[in-house]
Amino acid sequence: MLTEGQFWDMDEADGPFTADACDRSAQVLIFFGRWGAEIGGCGVFFSNYPRTAKGDPVSYPKSTNFDAHYHDNDEYWVIIKGSGTVVVGSRTYEVEPGDCIPIGMGHHHDLPQVRSDITGAYFETTLEGKKRFGHLWEHTHGPADVRSDRV
Repeated sequence: MLTEGQFWDMDEADGPFTADACDRSAQVLIFFGRWGAEIGGCGVFFSNYPRTAKGDPVSYPKSTNFDAHYHDNDEYWVIIKGSGTVVVGSRTYEVEPGDCIPIGMGHHHDLPQVRSDITGAYFETTLEGKKRFGHLWEHTHGPADVRSDRV
């Protein structure tokens, strides 16, 4: 049994499976692929989550508390509800439910503008380079190891 925001690391031997939400509705999001044993993490994020870390400074308009950061792994965001603006490196995307945003290792990313509160899921792939977990900022952790061949 899983509750909201929990994840289950499945193996091919675990399938097939069914999802039963009883008398409630539920969404199941499956990230499928091959990754190393050390993954950065996964879970649910919210645009209105209060953050204490300021993140790296930005040059674009920003009205959220979401912190501009990078990772020592690739990351994928899937927008479940809401809409807004996502910045990845020098690119800006207008997002809405169903959008998947790929974020390459070392690329700064942010959620600077929200039109309606966003709920999203994230998956951080195999740790690489210095293999640091979590949100990384140049002002704290040093320069990002940007993999330019990854979006």
